[in-house]
Amino acid sequence: MSGASKGKGKNRQTRFPVARIKRIMQKDEEVGKVAQATPVVISKALELFMQDVMGAAARICEERGGRRVEGYHLKLAIENTETFDFLKEIVQGVHDPTNGGLISEEQLAEARAAERKPRKRRAKAANGEEEV
Repeated sequence: MSGASKGKGKNRQTRFPVARIKRIMQKDEEVGKVAQATPVVISKALELFMQDVMGAAARICEERGGRRVEGYHLKLAIENTETFDFLKEIVQGVHDPTNGGLISEEQLAEARAAERKPRKRRAKAANGEEEV
């Protein structure tokens, strides 16, 4: 096996860029030399953490009948999972369309479609085309 292919295989073991993680760590003056394995371990930890967060958001999305994970699904996952309590401040400003009343994913999709339709009609009217 050539050296180039070893490097590619090694990079495929992690989802997050090891070199960038190492650079970020070295920017901190309190961090001394970084062992070669450390950024790899951090990359794997990030991957597992993201799987947990996204898995929780996907479950909430499925429970609500959605087909696409939205920002508010992440917000609900973070708010409903004790392990993610440290992220609550970050998602505080995320708009939750279900706040104040329960709406289904279908109702949300219809509302989004309705928001888009007037824009198209205005654009056609501006071009001199007949409105539908």
